Amino acid sequence: MMKLDWLKTGIVLFLIIFLLAGVVYFQKPQKGDSPVTVTLAHDKGNLPVFQENFTLQGEKAKASIGIGINPIPSETTDLYRHQMMATLPTEQAPDLFIWWATFRVKELVDSNFVGDITDLWDKYKDDYSKGMRDAFTIGDKVYGFPYVVEYWPVWYNKSIFARLGLEPPKTWKEFIRVCEVLKSSGVTPILSSLQTEWPAFIWFEEMIIGQDPQLYKDLCLGKAKYTDPRVVAAFKVWQDMIKRGFFTDPSVNMLTNAGYLWNNEQFGMVLCGTWYYSAVLTAQGVDEKNIGTFILPSHNPDAGKNIIFEVGPIFNAKNAENADAAKKVLDWWMGREGNGHFAKLHNAYPGNLKTDIDYLPPVKKQLLQTIKDDNYQVLNRYWEATPTPICEKAVRKFGEFILNPDSLEQILQDIDVIADEYWAAHSNR
Repeated sequence: MMKLDWLKTGIVLFLIIFLLAGVVYFQKPQKGDSPVTVTLAHDKGNLPVFQENFTLQGEKAKASIGIGINPIPSETTDLYRHQMMATLPTEQAPDLFIWWATFRVKELVDSNFVGDITDLWDKYKDDYSKGMRDAFTIGDKVYGFPYVVEYWPVWYNKSIFARLGLEPPKTWKEFIRVCEVLKSSGVTPILSSLQTEWPAFIWFEEMIIGQDPQLYKDLCLGKAKYTDPRVVAAFKVWQDMIKRGFFTDPSVNMLTNAGYLWNNEQFGMVLCGTWYYSAVLTAQGVDEKNIGTFILPSHNPDAGKNIIFEVGPIFNAKNAENADAAKKVLDWWMGREGNGHFAKLHNAYPGNLKTDIDYLPPVKKQLLQTIKDDNYQVLNRYWEATPTPICEKAVRKFGEFILNPDSLEQILQDIDVIADEYWAAHSNR
């Protein structure tokens, strides 16, 4: 019993220290410090380019409006979320913080942790699309803004494709043929990872939008069941790809090892956001001339042309001591100068529509042109598009499926139970 008591005491002390560490972690200069600097908390500590670009953005803000930005990274998403939940209710909340949009931020808004910036959206109403504003609207107020917009195509190794006589596929049949040629040539077709849980949803959402984009929307909003025959059909396509060895071992880390693996021709393609180009590939030594991209064709031709998108949202903490200064930074960052400056640093698509994109590398400009010219339907990423309690449990189930594709039927039944329990308890179905 004594050992058990000591164990309980140790756990309590650990939690207390952890929460206190979270408060200290985000401490910032007090009001009245000169020059004013606001803090920006983010979870991209394992991707150095984010910290570098946020730092450069802070220097630009200081030069332009006299308020600097001090970015504070966390190494993992899980750690970051715990730190934020410990500090957001307090005056030690970071002035600005990276989060996720739609359902992901609603719980913070409902808890009154996030500042309302509807007035800034009204000010920049001609610079942002209505659809973008809607993605940040909860109730009749708008919270946060996109520092970048990202799309999710397939990145491919141009030298491997050239050596094997491959072309970017325009149909699903052509895509599978590319996978077969890569596999038979000793190159794993697709880089995939379960080193962190979240990548498990990447091919789930692709399989569903490739089956039926409306089905995807309905799944996210609780209007369709995960055991729907169309979902089963999509999973069977995914199951076949796993069983045929088209994906790398799940132990591979698609964030920290991709550059080395790419340059050593250990895989041919990877499906990820457009942030992957500079935050991972070029940052890890991949020559931009060797990077190509295409949009994954739908395995069901009737599904049409679809692509996933995500936004990189920044929010202001309502309880932060430097809330006024933080809002001035948001005002500048939403404008053409601030939005364009960071997007250029990051080689990303700006949220502000009136920002010039000539700085983008040709591969990204061509991707955007294809989306526009071919009238692709853009769909919100699963991570944000469905309620967080469903997503987090479903992602674990997707991971189980990747490790054991024969569990297909049981996995879908399990996710159905998760989704049904959530929607039964909520009236906004």
